[in-house]
Amino acid sequence: MKILRIGLIGSLVGLAGVLAPLAAAAEDESRGEPIMLGYIENVAVGNKALEMKGKLDTGADTSSVHAYNMKVYQRGERDNWVKFRLIGKDGRAIRYDQNVIRFVKIKTKTGGSIRRPVIHLPLCVGGRWGRAELNLADRGDFEYDILLGREFLANRVLVDSGRTFVAEQECEAPDED
Repeated sequence: MKILRIGLIGSLVGLAGVLAPLAAAAEDESRGEPIMLGYIENVAVGNKALEMKGKLDTGADTSSVHAYNMKVYQRGERDNWVKFRLIGKDGRAIRYDQNVIRFVKIKTKTGGSIRRPVIHLPLCVGGRWGRAELNLADRGDFEYDILLGREFLANRVLVDSGRTFVAEQECEAPDED
């Protein structure tokens, strides 16, 4: 009887190892075919679809957003959180209080490095919603408040580097019941 249980458990573990990649593939397929967008597009950020002008950057691994009044703090002994504001193209500001999923070290042009918090937020570009890892940055010296990297673009968007604002579908705020 013990051999049967071990064999059954081993089979279930093996089956779980097969089902997890299948579930991930199904999630990617539910996105549909990638859409063609320009390298500059309007991006909706968060559940309230705050519109920001963004750059779609296939040279960047992850996405980055300009965060105002950012303050990292701890809840409990080891749980890092961050308070910040995002400001849209229309001047509308939204305050966030998010769990930090990790910190990244970004190399600067001058040879140093900056430690940035990374959070998860829903993003939409060209009518395609998805959850993105965003590092929070001071992008005040940059032309675009949000940069979408390959992690978000992969399997969703093909970028035409010679065009801008080609999205045919807008991003609407999800229903908040």
